[in-house]
Amino acid sequence: MQVKDRIVTWFIQHLIIPRREIIDKPGFIITTFGGYNQKTYLRDLFFAEQLFEIIESKIFEKYGDQGKQALYSAGKKFGYLYASLSNFPTRNDCAKKEFLDFAYYLVRYMEVTYARQADHEIIFDEKSFTISLDDYVVCRHNGLGYIMTEGSITGIWAYLMQDKSIEGAQIECQGRGEKRCVVICAPEQKLNESTGSFFREKDLPEYKFDNVYKTMNEVRQTKYSSNSLKKLLDLGFFEYNEGIFSYKKNRFFGCESHIIYLLEKEITKLEDGEQILFDACFEYGKILKETYGGDDYQKFIMDFFPALGFGDILVIDGNKLSITAMYYPWTIFSETSKYIIFRGIMSGIVSSSLGEKIEFNNFDTNLSNYLTITIAV
Repeated sequence: MQVKDRIVTWFIQHLIIPRREIIDKPGFIITTFGGYNQKTYLRDLFFAEQLFEIIESKIFEKYGDQGKQALYSAGKKFGYLYASLSNFPTRNDCAKKEFLDFAYYLVRYMEVTYARQADHEIIFDEKSFTISLDDYVVCRHNGLGYIMTEGSITGIWAYLMQDKSIEGAQIECQGRGEKRCVVICAPEQKLNESTGSFFREKDLPEYKFDNVYKTMNEVRQTKYSSNSLKKLLDLGFFEYNEGIFSYKKNRFFGCESHIIYLLEKEITKLEDGEQILFDACFEYGKILKETYGGDDYQKFIMDFFPALGFGDILVIDGNKLSITAMYYPWTIFSETSKYIIFRGIMSGIVSSSLGEKIEFNNFDTNLSNYLTITIAV
């Protein structure tokens, strides 16, 4: 890495991110990175990369290329929507130099949040973007990376270029034994010069930050939850080192909350996709509980998940076991969601704790100035 890159990376990691990440409010994680002549306010969630590894692996094992397409579609749609919501400047908004400067800082930001090192090349007139990554989340283990690597990066670049026909391909991956992870994003004709095999997705949602999103996700005082991510970091429950968050050596990363809705939306289009996604999240929930080590699932859920940004959580272990999450992250897909990922994870945690299979198959939502969801057996 060049000296300039090291300096800028340090600057973003130690000065920019701490000021633009709100992590000291129980139930909420807010990021204000991005924006073009406008302050942004994005509701983030912190995810274990292990969750995404399991989802990708299960979908690939069950559906093959059809599953890869669903994962890529979810990732690309998320990247495009995220860039839109963040109000990133596009090639149509600014001069070439200004655009390239922004792209440079965006890569540095990715470097300190999702990888250990990143190098990129842009051929502006050809709408081509190549990025080389070291130790990038998820794909470094499973060799897939259709959501966060190939899909999301392509979606962001497609938005920056204002060209939904741009596709991407991960031509190298550390999870497949290669030295780096390399993604190329370009119009199809250009992409064909590097690889003849890539997925396509042109139905890309766009959503601009507005008062509805801001109001529905606004930080509020929690009643049941007292832990923020900062508190768990201060207590040593979470560790942070060179941009990497971890819990008992398991890596976590922040991501705008539309990702879980879009994953659900695309995977449930597959035959039996809803059940496969639920089962994958159930499996992760069991692993997380075993990592935690205790059997007091009520305390663990109410302590842990608010700090990851899932809202103010109450677990009621009565005649009918239920979990309520007030101020759950709201998106434009909330009203049609079945909350499969959340229900699956909670089912796995509780089942492992009680030693019997417990499934939260029922859910109810309440929309006012914020979103509340309740899941029950």
